[in-house]
Amino acid sequence: MGEIMRIHCNACQKEWQCMTGCGLRHGRKEHIIAAFGEAEQIPVSEWLAKSQIPLYDFQYQTASCPLCKELVSVPVLRGIEDEEVFVGACPVCGNLPQMPSSEDVADIACPACGDIALEAEEIGHWD
Repeated sequence: MGEIMRIHCNACQKEWQCMTGCGLRHGRKEHIIAAFGEAEQIPVSEWLAKSQIPLYDFQYQTASCPLCKELVSVPVLRGIEDEEVFVGACPVCGNLPQMPSSEDVADIACPACGDIALEAEEIGHWD
């Protein structure tokens, strides 16, 4: 079950809601492929087809988009054996978002104002 996070910037007062984690339906490869945009689905599908039982980790993660200045939830597929990584496009503008080096939102600069002033609060769950 995934989490719904409310992310707030204490400097500029901007707020976002982001879904993180994954749901039960993401246990099936076709649902993982469908989580990505049309252009991303081909390489994801080809990678998943390379092995009958591929070892991977899939989840939605919070990312920062440098083009539209938003925090967004994007699908991320990581191969366990070959360390291949597929990151979904920004759902707002289609640009490739920047994945933070830390999963702690407090370490991420606010995409709107640039300050390190973000706080996250879990406000719900999704599946």
